[in-house]
Amino acid sequence: MNLNNNKYIKPYMARNMMIKKTETTAERPANNRANETELSENETGYITVGVHTASGALPVPDAVVTVFTTDDNGEENILYHLVTDESGMVPKMELPVKSGQQSETYNLRVQAIGYYTINVMDLRVFPNITTNYTINLIPVKYGETPGESGQTFVIPPAAAETSNR
Repeated sequence: MNLNNNKYIKPYMARNMMIKKTETTAERPANNRANETELSENETGYITVGVHTASGALPVPDAVVTVFTTDDNGEENILYHLVTDESGMVPKMELPVKSGQQSETYNLRVQAIGYYTINVMDLRVFPNITTNYTINLIPVKYGETPGESGQTFVIPPAAAETSNR
């Protein structure tokens, strides 16, 4: 057997495992307890977005991915405005989650030339968790201009969120 030939060498695969460590405040040094409030106010969550064709078969490069919030006046506050790479991906985005909340809601818009716009409203971001979103764009019909048409998806609140109100 020729070990220098790459077809005989199998790649090594490692899998990440999440291990939750629990501790009480008594186990923590006193100087860490003082920073507890600061850490809880600065919680962040993460999202990744992949953009593909309607069947999910091909990535859509150069699609514009916008993450935003809407204020009480309906004005959009843009947090990220990114363009997908050749694999249809944008870099991981870090978003704040208010202290004491289980999640924070944001809005997502994906636009690309030759495809209808997709809006996802009220997507949730959880503290210290990365949530992956795959957006499948639908091509514009031949001879039609996309204009303002597209699809809007509103993610309803989870049952646990509505029962605690």
